[in-house]
Order: sequence, then C-alpha cells, then structure tokens
Amino acid sequence: MIGIEDFLEDIVGKAMRGIGISTHQLAKLANVSEAEINKLLDGQCAESVINSIAPHLQLDPVSLLISAKKTWRPKDVALNGLEIFTSNWHNMKVNSFLVWDESTGLAAAFDTGSDSKNLIETAKYKNLEITSIYLTHTHNDHIADLDKLMKSYPNANVYVSIKEPLSGANLIDSGHQFKIGKLSGITYSTHGHSIGGLTYFINGLERPVAIVGDALFAGSMGGGMVSYQDALKTNRLYIFSLPDNTVVCPGHGPMTSIREEKEKNPFYPEYKN
Repeated sequence: MIGIEDFLEDIVGKAMRGIGISTHQLAKLANVSEAEINKLLDGQCAESVINSIAPHLQLDPVSLLISAKKTWRPKDVALNGLEIFTSNWHNMKVNSFLVWDESTGLAAAFDTGSDSKNLIETAKYKNLEITSIYLTHTHNDHIADLDKLMKSYPNANVYVSIKEPLSGANLIDSGHQFKIGKLSGITYSTHGHSIGGLTYFINGLERPVAIVGDALFAGSMGGGMVSYQDALKTNRLYIFSLPDNTVVCPGHGPMTSIREEKEKNPFYPEYKN
C-alpha cells in the first residue's frame, strides 16, 4: 500500500511558506501561542488550534483535522490500461505511470522515478510498445532513470515542458494534444511547484486519467517552490475543473480522484459543502 504523502504538519508548513507567514505572525493573527503552532508543526493534533489557524492559512479546518487524525485515504484504484510504479528516492517514494491502449498494445510512460525496471518489465510482460515518454517536470526524482528507459525504448519520443528543456526531448506547452493508440490526451500547464509543471489528461479508458506530477497529492499538493499562488491557481483552473470521476495520478502518494480531493483536500476550501 502506498502511503499518504502529507499530513497535518506538512500541509500547515507548506501553507505558511507559501503565504510567507511566520510562526510568530500566525500565532498573533490566530490568537494562539507559538508553542501551540510548533506542536502542530510536529504533527500533534489540537482541534481548537487547527480551527483557529486554518482561516488565516486559507485552509479548510474540517479536512485539515481529518489529515491530522490520519483517518482518511482515497479509495484504491484498479483501472485496466493504467499502472503505478513506486521507487525510492532518498527518504521518500516517487511514482511513475504506464498508460496503454489494450486494443493496439501501444503505451506511454509518465516520469521514471529513481528506477524504471518494474515499469519496463511490466510493459514487456504485457507485450506493450512504449512509443512515448512524457515528463511532468524535471525535478531529479522524476527523471532519474530516464536514460535507462530511453535505452530500453530507443524509438520512443520524449516530451517535456518548453519551460524545462532537456537535451533530446520534444518541447511542448499547454494545449498539446497527443495519442496513445486510440486513447486521446491533452496537456495542461500546472506550474507553481516547478516552472514548467505539466498535467496530462487522458480519455479512452474506463475512467478519465490525469497524470499531475507534483501539482496535487492525495489530500495535499506539492510545495509552491516557484509560486505558491500559481500552483493553487493552475490546479483550480486545470485539475479541479476535470470530471469528478477522473483518476488523479500524483508524483508522490496514492492515486486519488477529483471528487475525493474536492471533499478532502484542505488547500481548496471552496469545494467543501
């Protein structure tokens, strides 16, 4: 089972860094002590403190409390034509994905993680031909095994954002349309975590699929390393606008869905009932 990437302390920390608010400033605004906030940042759950700080961080207090209690995870996803692979990267796990069209045997890989061995072996076992390699962004943990994947499939075309060029890769931008056999896809710019982060939205399987990289996690999101506000904005524009049954495939943590993220992601309070 793939573990949840972020809990209370991660979410509060990302929001504080993104907004640019210190522990001292947040304590003053929320009328709580700095010690109480530091306890939250250590993962200690205090419902009254969560309720006090959440509005000042533009977070939903109910789903933030659920994250603190670690009582939720998204429903498991089993979808023919989609498989997730998880590899180790220092002290964390990173995902890559294989998407294929059963009728043609044509497939595409999305990111590589630190080790693409299992992805390659699965493609060979299923007699799939990987014709394309799509990169959500170029942070090292997502492209660490690109050379091996390219050597295994030398005729595959590599695609990456025009804002994050790589030698030998085709440069694409938001609105780029693509095919995986009879499956159809379109690319959206979901930057903010990285300068050229891309989401790949794919139709043609039993459910629509969005490969989102580090734009969104189950119950969280990637840190706004380039622009926190852009990350929030582009997620709202291009990910949360997708159909509710869309399978969300994040760069870290388990797969989830648009419906579940609307209900359980603290960063997006406007979708809560």
